[in-house]
Amino acid sequence: MKVSHSFQAERKFWDDEHFPYGFSRSGDFTLEQAALLEQCGHAYRALANGEREPSSQEEKDFVAFCRGVKEASSGHEKAWKRYQEKVNFGTHRYLLASTPKSVSDSAIDLDDSDSLEDD
Repeated sequence: MKVSHSFQAERKFWDDEHFPYGFSRSGDFTLEQAALLEQCGHAYRALANGEREPSSQEEKDFVAFCRGVKEASSGHEKAWKRYQEKVNFGTHRYLLASTPKSVSDSAIDLDDSDSLEDD
């Protein structure tokens, strides 16, 4: 895997909250995407949040992707897109509960059935 001079970060990127065993062990990323996230994740986040100015055309394209101007095409963009999909995916929580109906609520009184019919 070739890492360009773009997206340089001083330290490795970890997300223990969402991926406590690391990106490569999560099963959500390819090995290449996991390595890119670890090596360049801080740069991705800074560029996406506007905390860092792009220094190359590759980084300018990444910022355009983050702003929704273009689709993900490079490995950096695809890795960050996958990370964002996994982190920002709202978990669906379903509450399975029912209240039991009483027999009198669900049953029709046979004496009142005549009043339901139209003459």
